[in-house]
Amino acid sequence: MKKILLLAVFILATLSCSEEDDSSLVSDVNYFPLEIENSWTYSNQSYSNTENSQGTETLTINNQDGNRFSFTQIVNSQPGLFTSVLASGEVYKQNGNQKIIYDGNLSLALDNNLQNFEFPLDDIILYDANLSQGDVMFSNAGELQQNINGFPVDFEYEINSTHKGFLISEVINDVTYEDIFVSEINISLSASVFLVISNFSILQKQDIIKITNYYAKDIGLIYSKADTEIIFEDIPEQLNTEISDVNTTSTQNLMSYSLSTNL
Repeated sequence: MKKILLLAVFILATLSCSEEDDSSLVSDVNYFPLEIENSWTYSNQSYSNTENSQGTETLTINNQDGNRFSFTQIVNSQPGLFTSVLASGEVYKQNGNQKIIYDGNLSLALDNNLQNFEFPLDDIILYDANLSQGDVMFSNAGELQQNINGFPVDFEYEINSTHKGFLISEVINDVTYEDIFVSEINISLSASVFLVISNFSILQKQDIIKITNYYAKDIGLIYSKADTEIIFEDIPEQLNTEISDVNTTSTQNLMSYSLSTNL
């Protein structure tokens, strides 16, 4: 009887330890494989009020400095907005694959009398396994200034990245990818200029850029859509310039990839 009781205690203790170990396991899904020479080729399309264009490009990891990885971008005709962002900075991870972070900037070229905007994306979080759908993963605000015909125009911006949840699967270029993480980068902007005795708004605060990205397990970025819309107020005649509204949409669809971590 004593042996039977000891055996029962041993079995219960073993089961208890197994259950505890299972509950402590943390998912470590790799939504962006970072290895030297990993590459992704995309078909890109851009639509605006005035023209449509398309092309292809290949994004390749070409350098590693510690845990930080940088990219080269080989473009045939039409670059993609988000891959251009990636190529201008570095991506790194924290806690295994639990958090993916980008450090660089987003350059926005406007077809009008304004200079290019350089929005700093310093350590913006692209993925955080510890957050849930709807959570803001990153938020930052700042100011820019441009001189228009002798008048300093002040721009105020806000940058957010948001966890948009998961999809079971997604079909891109007739290929079905499973276990998809979706995120969004949003940039809002406002602008005003001081004339004589008061400020005049030339751009009411509005969301000007929304980038929606789809990442597939063990693959990386499979789809990106960037909507850019900027609607300016009437420009005061003292500035002696015209600033055109902007309305463009660009998409990137994964065509092929080459990964050293292919399963």
